[in-house]
Amino acid sequence: MIIQRADASARFLNAAGPSAEWACLARRGMLHSECEAVDLLRLGPGATAAHRPDEGIEQALYVLAGRGEATSGGTTRPVGAGELLLAPHDCRLTVRALDEGLELLTVRVLPARTTGRLPARIPELPEEQRMECVR
Repeated sequence: MIIQRADASARFLNAAGPSAEWACLARRGMLHSECEAVDLLRLGPGATAAHRPDEGIEQALYVLAGRGEATSGGTTRPVGAGELLLAPHDCRLTVRALDEGLELLTVRVLPARTTGRLPARIPELPEEQRMECVR
């Protein structure tokens, strides 16, 4: 897992349209994790973020601040701080920021149909650094 500080520089999405910043806080290295990435999105008023089935991932989007609208399957509903949106791998979801903008924390993971095909992973930490699981 590759980790980055939250205050590191952000990348801008859709430079021609409403402001939207994206910063990757953590991402997998190679195929050693089911977690694809943990991202921080800051959407200015009118900016959107989309989840599409062709991306091959599942996604959880947690609203940190602001107000917006989530559209999926022809239905649009309001979203605000403290809400969690779940987007399965075959879902089409668009989140649009309203007047005050929207800040989202997203966790993108590989779907079970993919992870079920991956080989078992074994921790490679030195023995003295491993924690025993207490059951």
